[in-house]
Amino acid sequence: MSAASRWPAPGRSPSLAGVEAFEVRDYRAGDAPRALAVLQAAFGAWPGDRVAAHARPEELFRWKHERNPHGPSHILLAEAEGRVIGMRAYMPWPLVVDGRRVDAVHTVDIATHPDHGGRGISSELSKRGIARLRETRQFALGLPNEMSRSISRKVGWQPVGRVPVWARVHRPLRVLRRARSLRSVGRSLAVPSVEAALAAEGLADAAAVAELLHDSRASGPHLATSAGVDYLRWRYEPMLGDYRAVAEHEGGRLAGQAIVGLRQRGELWEGSVCELFVRPGDHRTAGRLLRQVASAAPLDYLAAVPAAGSAQGRLLRRAGFVRSPIGGRALGVTLYQDAVTPDPRRRDSWSLSFGDLERLQLC
Repeated sequence: MSAASRWPAPGRSPSLAGVEAFEVRDYRAGDAPRALAVLQAAFGAWPGDRVAAHARPEELFRWKHERNPHGPSHILLAEAEGRVIGMRAYMPWPLVVDGRRVDAVHTVDIATHPDHGGRGISSELSKRGIARLRETRQFALGLPNEMSRSISRKVGWQPVGRVPVWARVHRPLRVLRRARSLRSVGRSLAVPSVEAALAAEGLADAAAVAELLHDSRASGPHLATSAGVDYLRWRYEPMLGDYRAVAEHEGGRLAGQAIVGLRQRGELWEGSVCELFVRPGDHRTAGRLLRQVASAAPLDYLAAVPAAGSAQGRLLRRAGFVRSPIGGRALGVTLYQDAVTPDPRRRDSWSLSFGDLERLQLC
């Protein structure tokens, strides 16, 4: 995937007492099964049933690391005696702010084969990766979990704060009685009786969607995902979950569109408003889209994240959404370059959608 010259020259890491050294090298075409074997050895069933394609791990791996329209992932492998024993991957995540591009990466898969733990493999892979990424990327973003947080801190990870989630409850008694389910990671299962097209169908008319994106996503002073039609089609393929699209038209023109993710969280059914595209000031279309979403499936509640610097917060309030006391996402960043503006370590520098936060959690 990536040429060897893109990374520091592979070399042997210092061996620990009585332990044979390992080598660090670039990911190459054909390495997917070997990298996948390390992930599955480290985590059991990778990626787990939180994603729809859990039974097709190699297909998901290639979707994630090779088919991203923003470019292939930056992957390093640790190898000993011809066997891959560790991996570290970073997905490209370009952002836009005030009309300019900010190049970032998403810290994703990191794994060491359990037979080779305690050798500093993950730390070495992270140090090698960051050394090269500093040349072309400004920072990394992610949601470090308990397993990766100690390594993240060693390489400069800093917490940004929790991005709040808003919710609209449809079945209060069910949600109250099953409140514990809200803290579940959730599973991607088909929700029964969905009256909304698959996201792929809703994004089929590239010209109409591109026009709507151009009109509705003017670049502002907050860090936002650079999301064109190709990116949305890739992001909302049914690899991670069941994604649906609802749309509003006016005078034969696409006036607005919402992309909704459907998921079982514990014993509850969740609908997440991953994306909400309307032209500035068109509150009527936004309201109609949210009503379509609410009636599209027998869901227990809806979740959304209003884009910073937009009127979406007011729109969500009008539609019955309130800020949820749980369910936020603890975003973190690792700076690769100095004087990044706006400062990605500040919560108010960001404008993320629910779909962005879900990608951070599931990818």
